[in-house]
Amino acid sequence: MKTSGDYDKYEKIVLACYSGQTAIFGGAILRMLGYDKVVSLGFGMASWNKDFGAGSWPDKISNSYATQIVKTPSPAKNALGNMPVLNTGKKEGKDILEARAAAVIAEGFSPAATITAQQVFDNPSNYYIVAYWPESHYLDPGHIPTSINYIPKNDLKFATFLKTLPTNKTIVVYCYTGNGSAAISAYLRMLGYDAKSLLYGANGFIYDLINGKTGFTTWKESSCMNYEYEK
Repeated sequence: MKTSGDYDKYEKIVLACYSGQTAIFGGAILRMLGYDKVVSLGFGMASWNKDFGAGSWPDKISNSYATQIVKTPSPAKNALGNMPVLNTGKKEGKDILEARAAAVIAEGFSPAATITAQQVFDNPSNYYIVAYWPESHYLDPGHIPTSINYIPKNDLKFATFLKTLPTNKTIVVYCYTGNGSAAISAYLRMLGYDAKSLLYGANGFIYDLINGKTGFTTWKESSCMNYEYEK
């Protein structure tokens, strides 16, 4: 849990990785532990300087599955069920939280908590797919077949629809960039769900359908600031 010391000296503590997704995953866990100053570098080091872009954002935007997107209304969510059973060996809430954080960090982000668009589109029935964006975007430009719409900041709370998620099937969460889904996958994995974030989000499979549209976040060439860096 958060302690005093050097942490209190800083206004923000920034985590950075290549794409931003791993940093957001780790940052979400730290924030659940009380490190509320932790933030991630948007689009990761690919946004800092083009030298970090190889294999990351500039190479990952794609329209590979644009023809497979559908605009049907969201299927009904599952009935409310049980949450995963956690066996940490701990009894106190603080100790359980720390044990879960240690376990999820040890598992890591990739590959344990990630999945590619190809894996999902090749076998969508293998997963419980969560489209984590507003209903208006679920309907236009559309969504992955079989995916179910969960409204951000509302539908994955204990008091709403969290318990509609299955405990016996891999959950795939996708958003615009893979950033929001990275945080949600961390949250769900802390709770014991087998949750995976779809890497690079909709940018990675329907880029042209969302680029330039109001409310959608997309990578652009101008996202890279080409700042200096040290070696």
